[in-house]
Amino acid sequence: MRSFGGSVGPAGAAAPAPAGARWLWSAPFPVWLTGRWPDHEIRVLGRGTRRVAVIGPCAASARELATLADQDELGDHLSTAWPGSYTIIAADAGGVDVLTDVGNAWPIYTTNHQGAAVWASSSRALAALSDCRLDVGWLAASLVSPADSGIAGRSAFVGVALVAPGSRLRLRPSCPPRVTRAWQPRPAPAREAVPRLRNALMAGVAARVEPAARPSADCSGGLDSTSVCLLAGRHIQESGRLAAITVHPSGVVDGGDLTRARAALTGQNSIEHVLLPLDGRHAPYRDLDAAPVTDEPAPSTITYARLAAQLRLLAELGSDCHLTGDGGDTLLCPPVTYLADLLLTGRWLRLAAHAQGWARLRRTSPWPLVADAVTSACRARRPVAVPGWFTPAAAELARDTAGAEPGRRHANAQAIAGIQTVGRTARADAQLADTFGVTVHNPFTDSAVIDAVASTPTWDRGSAWSYKPLLGAALAGVLPPVIAQRGTKGTFDADHHQGLRANLDVVLDLADGRLAALGLLRPSALRRAVRRAAAGLPTPFGILEPTLAAEVWLRALARAEPITWASQRLPASRAAAA
Repeated sequence: MRSFGGSVGPAGAAAPAPAGARWLWSAPFPVWLTGRWPDHEIRVLGRGTRRVAVIGPCAASARELATLADQDELGDHLSTAWPGSYTIIAADAGGVDVLTDVGNAWPIYTTNHQGAAVWASSSRALAALSDCRLDVGWLAASLVSPADSGIAGRSAFVGVALVAPGSRLRLRPSCPPRVTRAWQPRPAPAREAVPRLRNALMAGVAARVEPAARPSADCSGGLDSTSVCLLAGRHIQESGRLAAITVHPSGVVDGGDLTRARAALTGQNSIEHVLLPLDGRHAPYRDLDAAPVTDEPAPSTITYARLAAQLRLLAELGSDCHLTGDGGDTLLCPPVTYLADLLLTGRWLRLAAHAQGWARLRRTSPWPLVADAVTSACRARRPVAVPGWFTPAAAELARDTAGAEPGRRHANAQAIAGIQTVGRTARADAQLADTFGVTVHNPFTDSAVIDAVASTPTWDRGSAWSYKPLLGAALAGVLPPVIAQRGTKGTFDADHHQGLRANLDVVLDLADGRLAALGLLRPSALRRAVRRAAAGLPTPFGILEPTLAAEVWLRALARAEPITWASQRLPASRAAAA
């Protein structure tokens, strides 16, 4: 799997790196890579003893990047200076600075090993330096409240710290790592956000597609994936074509998403429409034990059979760059808690109108929505309801790990935290893709995309009457009406009920496993919840499935080959460059 990292220790100390890693440079402080990387995603600059690397897709020109080597210190603005999803690393005789991306698409972790600060983009790799001890508190907190799973500064492993996205990590010899904020949203009117979002998406997609020999993209017929697909089609080289992948039930050749995808691709000569029929072999809960181990439970664990089928198809097509629309919903659809923001800013008439709009959509009264807005504005958030299959010990451990109940977060902060959680957990899905030789990109988690959207008031991003208006405005002229005017998306609950019913015995076996041994689960209660779901009864899949995915992940972690590290004795002098 692809990863990168390095270490900062005393002069003359041995520098650790995963076995088989290649060095970007060994001095002034070492930085390494693992796995296969496209050349355009690894750009290294140097002058004298200073070394700078930009890792990941980045729309900056060679001329723009060349100036980084001349700067004594990386400016905070560089985290969103260019479209794309990239990490910037600068090393000189004093130490190493790392600018993390805003969307958490490449999470950065740190640990201490034999007096050296070691950092990397893989938490499991760092955990191998200390026997991969599981952080049970992090696990409990991420299961009890999956939406708030970005426990500040923690990872799935003891002693491995997560660096906040959109931050500067400073590493100096004989000093503890220091993390400071490098990015925060700056309010701007929607009329400014629209062109910024358009440029960020277009240039971010182009930075990935133009160097690729055989790019591909999801094209589900939905707004987010189709937007990315059509943008990618605009940047295909003259002799090339983009493979647009649409999955559909086997035997169904028309209707729904398939019809919308075909309509969207009509007249797109640079795009080849590739269909992937799915049947019972690809149902949710199939082939769970085939999922490889990742840094944390992957969002696609439960649907791994479907994901694996798509990744095999992409590998057969020779895809060297696959684009998805993941994260679009989280970023572009504000949480309904924005009603409290309207209240706090004195927008009473707009609050009344929006509450009535949502009430009509939900076929209910607006007064509970207004009451919730008043409650949310006046006090801390309500405690999360804990499902009955968790033990009291799990609930207590989750509370202790997350700390005291936080005060109210504005809807914008919730949306930013949400997209950063999507970015971090999507890295686990990308690791699954790595095992098939497929590189996955999610442009909606790009730093410049998030910066553009987060600058606008949450109430301008969507309402009961307008679905993702920012995206529609930004891509005017790109999206055909059949896609631009789509205001809803389907659910897949029926597929999950059926898949659970077909694989019930396998799923029931997950109830009495490692989570139960850790004292986090009541197996009998979880089995009851699983049987209710298999019977087709209303099910909180958003919290049940992360629980089952965590058990699958723990079993994969236990049987995985450990990551081995080696040490290289570096020169005592920091002056010599690699």
